[in-house]
Amino acid sequence: MSEFDSLVPLGKQIKPAMILCLNLNAAIDKTIVVSSFEINKIHRPDSVIALAGGKGCNVARALKTLGENPVVSGWVGGLAGEFIERQLHQEGIQTDFIHTNFESRTCTSILDRENQTMTEIYERGEPVSSEKVNELQMHIQEIIGKYEAITLSGSLPPEVPSDFYAKVIEIAKAAGVLTFLDTSGDALRKGLEARPFFVKPNEAETKSLLGVEQNGSLDFVTAAVEVSRNYQTNVLLSMGASGAVAARGQEAFVLQNPVVDAKSAVGSGDCMLAGLVHGIVGGFSFEDAITCGVAAGTANTLTLGAGQFKMEDFERLRRQGSLIKV
Repeated sequence: MSEFDSLVPLGKQIKPAMILCLNLNAAIDKTIVVSSFEINKIHRPDSVIALAGGKGCNVARALKTLGENPVVSGWVGGLAGEFIERQLHQEGIQTDFIHTNFESRTCTSILDRENQTMTEIYERGEPVSSEKVNELQMHIQEIIGKYEAITLSGSLPPEVPSDFYAKVIEIAKAAGVLTFLDTSGDALRKGLEARPFFVKPNEAETKSLLGVEQNGSLDFVTAAVEVSRNYQTNVLLSMGASGAVAARGQEAFVLQNPVVDAKSAVGSGDCMLAGLVHGIVGGFSFEDAITCGVAAGTANTLTLGAGQFKMEDFERLRRQGSLIKV
């Protein structure tokens, strides 16, 4: 029996799983759709979509679609924070935020349908005090036992220690809760040192981990195996529109996406993580769980709005996906 098999539930679960989705840098995610976007020009949008955003919110939204019971936690504040909580509640998603005295951020994506481009402007977010950092960490320690899994997604706000995710991973592992990491930079490197159950890096993050120049080529299979072995964790390495590579130790699998008429890729990586978590807590095999991840990520590209997709698209893409053991 592999390490993966020894840690996941046996048999498919029927009851929705309680999953804690950390969203430390929550935001209002605003997508503005225009035609022929140009700088120094006035544009009248074709449509505007505003959602509770940040990677953890996107993961929770996708998990809700997949029938799970996600709860979003992190820091929020101000009128923007109120919007984020209200929006999540309207979508039937529970929240357990620590409140701050500063305004939560807004992230803006400008989608040009005609030229197929996406221009993104992401606010960094306000600094979080050490008192609020400690408050959230202690709160997680108190509540973690009622969850089956925790996702740790996205960037850290200013002044949050880079080992915050690592500390949360250690707390969750001590409680027997599965941990899924999706971040970058020092937070990723230090988080991996705590050996999460699964990590979902992209190409740029993997190059950084392995010391490969960003403009250099990457052998995705070799890289996924190397990360898995170096950090003793399972890996789902996103290749964008091409699919993903998964590794557990020396074993590796290539998953190829069917060709789709993509509308927007915003939130697709978060949906990939949600699909993966859904498969694992549902007792699926390793291969089926990663197939769920790629299917959810691809389904998200067919719908405007981060973390959103239709279940019929997910089920169809899950059947159509191609998985090869290499």
